[in-house]
Amino acid sequence: MNAYRARSIPSWRVSDARPFRPQLVLAAVAVVGVLLMEVWQCSTVASLSEQVGRATHQLQQGNAELEWTRSQLDRASSRASLGPVASAIGLRPADPQRMVLLPEEYLEPAEARSPASEASLSALAGRVLHVLVPDAAARGRRVN
Repeated sequence: MNAYRARSIPSWRVSDARPFRPQLVLAAVAVVGVLLMEVWQCSTVASLSEQVGRATHQLQQGNAELEWTRSQLDRASSRASLGPVASAIGLRPADPQRMVLLPEEYLEPAEARSPASEASLSALAGRVLHVLVPDAAARGRRVN
Protein backbone atom coordinates (compact mmCIF):
# COMPACT_ATOMS: atom_id res chain seq x y z
CA MET A 1 0.00 0.00 0.00
CA ASN A 2 1.23 3.21 -0.98
CA ALA A 3 0.37 5.76 1.43
CA TYR A 4 -0.10 9.21 -0.02
CA ARG A 5 1.21 11.84 2.18
CA ALA A 6 0.00 15.27 1.69
CA ARG A 7 2.71 17.66 2.40
CA SER A 8 1.77 20.66 4.28
CA ILE A 9 2.84 23.83 2.52
CA PRO A 10 3.42 26.93 4.57
CA SER A 11 0.83 29.66 4.05
CA TRP A 12 3.33 32.17 2.73
CA ARG A 13 4.18 29.86 -0.15
CA VAL A 14 0.67 29.02 -1.22
CA SER A 15 -0.04 30.57 -4.55
CA ASP A 16 -3.50 31.90 -5.08
CA ALA A 17 -3.55 31.27 -8.80
CA ARG A 18 -6.68 32.51 -10.47
CA PRO A 19 -8.32 30.08 -12.79
CA PHE A 20 -8.07 30.72 -16.56
CA ARG A 21 -11.22 32.48 -17.80
CA PRO A 22 -11.73 32.35 -21.56
CA GLN A 23 -14.65 34.82 -21.30
CA LEU A 24 -12.27 37.62 -20.31
CA VAL A 25 -9.89 36.80 -23.13
CA LEU A 26 -12.73 36.78 -25.66
CA ALA A 27 -14.03 40.10 -24.31
CA ALA A 28 -10.55 41.65 -24.58
CA VAL A 29 -10.15 40.37 -28.15
CA ALA A 30 -13.57 41.77 -29.04
CA VAL A 31 -12.74 45.20 -27.58
CA VAL A 32 -9.43 45.32 -29.44
CA GLY A 33 -11.20 44.28 -32.65
CA VAL A 34 -13.79 47.03 -32.27
CA LEU A 35 -11.06 49.62 -31.61
CA LEU A 36 -9.08 48.47 -34.66
CA MET A 37 -12.24 48.67 -36.79
CA GLU A 38 -12.85 52.23 -35.55
CA VAL A 39 -9.28 53.26 -36.39
CA TRP A 40 -9.61 51.69 -39.84
CA GLN A 41 -12.87 53.54 -40.52
CA CYS A 42 -11.43 56.87 -39.37
CA SER A 43 -8.37 56.47 -41.58
CA THR A 44 -10.57 55.53 -44.55
CA VAL A 45 -12.76 58.60 -44.04
CA ALA A 46 -9.70 60.83 -43.71
CA SER A 47 -8.23 59.38 -46.90
CA LEU A 48 -11.48 59.91 -48.80
CA SER A 49 -11.79 63.46 -47.47
CA GLU A 50 -8.30 64.23 -48.69
CA GLN A 51 -9.10 62.83 -52.13
CA VAL A 52 -12.27 64.92 -52.30
CA GLY A 53 -10.30 68.02 -51.29
CA ARG A 54 -7.74 67.40 -54.02
CA ALA A 55 -10.45 66.83 -56.62
CA THR A 56 -12.25 70.01 -55.56
CA HIS A 57 -9.02 72.00 -55.77
CA GLN A 58 -8.28 70.61 -59.24
CA LEU A 59 -11.83 71.42 -60.36
CA GLN A 60 -11.56 75.00 -59.12
CA GLN A 61 -8.19 75.39 -60.79
CA GLY A 62 -9.56 73.96 -64.04
CA ASN A 63 -12.56 76.31 -63.92
CA ALA A 64 -10.28 79.29 -63.33
CA GLU A 65 -8.10 78.30 -66.28
CA LEU A 66 -11.19 77.85 -68.44
CA GLU A 67 -12.52 81.28 -67.51
CA TRP A 68 -9.11 82.85 -68.17
CA THR A 69 -8.91 81.15 -71.57
CA ARG A 70 -12.42 82.31 -72.43
CA SER A 71 -11.60 85.87 -71.43
CA GLN A 72 -8.43 85.77 -73.57
CA LEU A 73 -10.46 84.44 -76.50
CA ASP A 74 -13.13 87.10 -76.05
CA ARG A 75 -10.48 89.80 -75.83
CA ALA A 76 -8.73 88.54 -78.96
CA SER A 77 -11.85 88.25 -81.10
CA SER A 78 -13.56 91.28 -82.59
CA ARG A 79 -16.99 91.67 -84.12
CA ALA A 80 -15.53 92.03 -87.61
CA SER A 81 -13.58 88.78 -87.31
CA LEU A 82 -16.59 86.90 -85.92
CA GLY A 83 -18.98 88.03 -88.68
CA PRO A 84 -17.88 85.49 -91.28
CA VAL A 85 -17.80 82.72 -88.67
CA ALA A 86 -21.35 83.54 -87.56
CA SER A 87 -22.66 83.49 -91.13
CA ALA A 88 -20.80 80.24 -91.85
CA ILE A 89 -22.47 78.42 -88.95
CA GLY A 90 -25.86 79.94 -89.71
CA LEU A 91 -26.23 82.48 -86.91
CA ARG A 92 -28.44 85.44 -87.60
CA PRO A 93 -30.23 88.05 -85.50
CA ALA A 94 -33.31 86.91 -83.63
CA ASP A 95 -35.57 89.23 -85.59
CA PRO A 96 -34.21 90.56 -88.91
CA GLN A 97 -36.82 93.35 -88.92
CA ARG A 98 -35.13 94.94 -85.89
CA MET A 99 -31.93 95.65 -87.78
CA VAL A 100 -31.68 99.24 -88.88
CA LEU A 101 -29.02 100.46 -91.27
CA LEU A 102 -28.49 104.19 -91.20
CA PRO A 103 -27.00 106.04 -94.13
CA GLU A 104 -23.69 107.77 -93.54
CA GLU A 105 -25.21 111.27 -93.85
CA TYR A 106 -27.38 110.66 -90.76
CA LEU A 107 -24.30 110.08 -88.61
CA GLU A 108 -22.32 112.91 -87.12
CA PRO A 109 -18.80 113.22 -88.49
CA ALA A 110 -16.04 112.05 -86.16
CA GLU A 111 -14.30 115.45 -85.99
CA ALA A 112 -17.54 117.14 -84.88
CA ARG A 113 -17.89 114.78 -81.92
CA SER A 114 -15.87 115.92 -78.95
CA PRO A 115 -15.92 115.17 -75.24
CA ALA A 116 -16.86 118.79 -74.48
CA SER A 117 -20.06 118.57 -76.55
CA GLU A 118 -21.11 115.38 -74.72
CA ALA A 119 -21.09 117.11 -71.34
CA SER A 120 -24.56 118.54 -71.49
CA LEU A 121 -26.36 120.22 -68.64
CA SER A 122 -28.27 117.07 -67.67
CA ALA A 123 -25.08 114.95 -67.58
CA LEU A 124 -23.41 117.56 -65.40
CA ALA A 125 -26.43 117.65 -63.08
CA GLY A 126 -26.36 113.84 -62.90
CA ARG A 127 -22.70 113.84 -61.84
CA VAL A 128 -23.32 116.49 -59.18
CA LEU A 129 -26.29 114.58 -57.77
CA HIS A 130 -24.28 111.38 -57.73
CA VAL A 131 -21.59 113.08 -55.65
CA LEU A 132 -24.10 114.63 -53.26
CA VAL A 133 -26.33 111.55 -52.88
CA PRO A 134 -24.29 108.36 -53.18
CA ASP A 135 -25.98 105.14 -54.20
CA ALA A 136 -27.37 103.09 -51.34
CA ALA A 137 -25.46 99.92 -50.64
CA ALA A 138 -27.27 96.82 -49.51
CA ARG A 139 -26.41 95.74 -46.00
CA GLY A 140 -26.61 92.20 -44.73
CA ARG A 141 -29.00 91.45 -41.93
CA ARG A 142 -27.62 90.01 -38.78
CA VAL A 143 -29.64 87.02 -37.78
CA ASN A 144 -29.07 85.89 -34.21
